[in-house]
Amino acid sequence: MSTFFNPVITFYQIVDYIIIYMVSNGRLILAFDVGTTKLKAGLVDIEKFKVVGKASLDAEIILPRQGWAEVSPNKLWESICKLSKSLISEYNVAPEALIFTAHMAGVLPVGKAGDPLCNIIIWLDERAHGYPRDVWRGVFKIEGYNLLKLIKFLRITGGAPSKTGKDPLSKIMWLRDNEPDIYRSTWKFLDVKGYLLMKSTGNVVTSPDEATLTWLADTRGGRALWSGPLLRDYGLSADLFPEIKESTDLAGRLTEEAASELGVAEDTPVFVGCGDLTAAAVGSGAVSEGEPHIYIGTSDWIGAHISNRVVDVFHYIGSILSGIPGKYLLVAEQEIAAGALEWLMNLGLGGVESYSEVEDQVRHSEPGSGGILFLPWMFGERCPVDNPYLRGAFINLSVEKGSPELYRAVMEGVALNIRWAWKYFKPKIKWSAPIKLVGGAALFDVWCEILSDALSIEIVRMADPGDAGLRGLGAIASVGLGLYKDFEEAAARFSIDKVFKPNPKNSSKYNKLFKYYLELYNNLGKKFYREINS
Repeated sequence: MSTFFNPVITFYQIVDYIIIYMVSNGRLILAFDVGTTKLKAGLVDIEKFKVVGKASLDAEIILPRQGWAEVSPNKLWESICKLSKSLISEYNVAPEALIFTAHMAGVLPVGKAGDPLCNIIIWLDERAHGYPRDVWRGVFKIEGYNLLKLIKFLRITGGAPSKTGKDPLSKIMWLRDNEPDIYRSTWKFLDVKGYLLMKSTGNVVTSPDEATLTWLADTRGGRALWSGPLLRDYGLSADLFPEIKESTDLAGRLTEEAASELGVAEDTPVFVGCGDLTAAAVGSGAVSEGEPHIYIGTSDWIGAHISNRVVDVFHYIGSILSGIPGKYLLVAEQEIAAGALEWLMNLGLGGVESYSEVEDQVRHSEPGSGGILFLPWMFGERCPVDNPYLRGAFINLSVEKGSPELYRAVMEGVALNIRWAWKYFKPKIKWSAPIKLVGGAALFDVWCEILSDALSIEIVRMADPGDAGLRGLGAIASVGLGLYKDFEEAAARFSIDKVFKPNPKNSSKYNKLFKYYLELYNNLGKKFYREINS
């Protein structure tokens, strides 16, 4: 009997089914977005790329020691299965394909049977700080790097490992030195998404963007190949790493076991997909050559799809292969954005309990926050300075100011930090206003206004900005299925929510604050933070 005649079904579920069918013509992609704080599953229609059904769970991060950050692979898969079954059961649909994205630069060693040998060491983990050691040793150095090593990395990969230890190569070298039993037992080193693809299809594959961030892949010519010279430098074999396939390629089809656990039909195609950053970049709709977008979530970045690799080692701006085959994503990533706002809310400042209350508080303060400046470097910084010692601060506090000014100062501080990165990013692309904006924090109208004023640029907020990753996955799978000839044709169906134009008076004020912002870094960041936090 059809679900529509089930007497226990609710009226609202029937309405949901009708809406899904009308919007998508019944054709849906099941997409999973594994974030640092949330796990999301969404049913993405292939007509307008709207997320017509969604479920989420809190992510579980294990912090066994200071500077360490892990995820249980088994619990992650269980959560993915729970989300999938919940969606499929609630909406009674059969997706045309599955696709995953996840936080990038994770490392999971697995044995020959695909069994995890430890927890996933995720991107936040800094236990490998200073690895690989040879990159930082030598007489001739530039920005702390061994000059010859840096030249080799840049020539082959287009980038180089950070001293923070957050890169996969650093983590693998740490495992070799500190967990030799695990290292010797490793069959493959997988990233987070690669593990989910293996569980779904039985195949071991990764995407070009994830391969790029290992700093072990030759990424010249718009493709990724494991680099023999770099692997030999670190005593590694290409057999330790997955096959590299494009985001739009099939990773495989759902196995009988995975289909049962996910509640989806066996043999459903599973696409390779890409990392969370590159999926959201596609979901921003900024897919044309050099077209910029900004993402503001827990962290933030500026990105643009380009045809040729670009790197600025002095300001940690680089190119990784993107979710669009043959294209690079020029990206300037910063460590903390809305994460700083969440921190302030969790302290209970102003008694706020919702984001709408935060926005109301900010509306009751003037641009410039009464002279208070917030430095959002609460977890170090990556761009335009690669400095793990930096920390956050409120500058120029007084008893006359309260929570409205502090909340606004956080938003302004993040906007000024983005402007700092934009200063070095802008000359590297041929662009014209406006800039597209996505990410959960883009839901704050006031933050969008502040960003537009701080950059003196028109900002276009995409519809459902928090669903950029899921939307991007839907586009990737749709192109992979051959439903659209290219990504520009798919992105033309994305919807715009609102346009924010800069207020010249406010922009003038932020120009002055930005000058002070840079002076604070020059006076504090180059010596004080290093000495007090080293």
